[in-house]
This record gives sequence, structure tokens and C-alpha cells, in this order.
Amino acid sequence: MLKEAQKTVAAITSFLQEKLPADRPLGARLKFVYPDVGLVFIDGRKLPHVVHNRDEAADCTVVIDPELHLRLLHREADQGQAFRQGHMRISGDVAIAVHLGALLFATGVQGAR
Repeated sequence: MLKEAQKTVAAITSFLQEKLPADRPLGARLKFVYPDVGLVFIDGRKLPHVVHNRDEAADCTVVIDPELHLRLLHREADQGQAFRQGHMRISGDVAIAVHLGALLFATGVQGAR
């Protein structure tokens, strides 16, 4: 189970490294924490964005299950519904997480289906 979750975190890391636009900054640091599994950190103050799995201070932190996060990135789940149902917790500047979605999906990024 842990091994599969770690593979999912690796898939999320790769997805974000590939899909974040190189010409539009996020303008902040964002961290996705997957309890007991790992994390993905995006330094969006730089172009191109730096995406890695080291724990650093962030302007916004999202705690979420990695499988759900991958489904959200592939647009197989609804972010608003996941938030309302308590499947994700956001601390810090929530606008940063919203801006990430706008960067990813306004550029026509399509998840695998």
C-alpha cells in the first residue's frame, strides 16, 4: 500500500514538472502533503517552476490523499466537492492553490483519461 502511494506521489511530481507552464509564474511556494507518504513542493517564484519532494516552508500547504490529488489533476474528481467533504485541508494563502489550478487548466492541460 505504501509503495503504491509513493508511486502516486512520483506520478504527481512528474505531472507537475511537465505541465506547469514555463512562461507564467505561480508567484509563491506551494506544498502538497500526503500524510505518512511524502510531499510535493512547487517553488513558483522561479521560472521555470521548481518541483521537488523536499520539505520547505511554503506560502500555502494542502494536505490531501495522493490518489485523490492525482484524480484531481486528471480532472476525474471535483476539487470543490473534495474540499467541502473534508478530503483536503488548506492552510496559508488559499488563493495560491486556486491560482495553480488556473495555471494548469487555462493552458489546455488535459489529464489522462
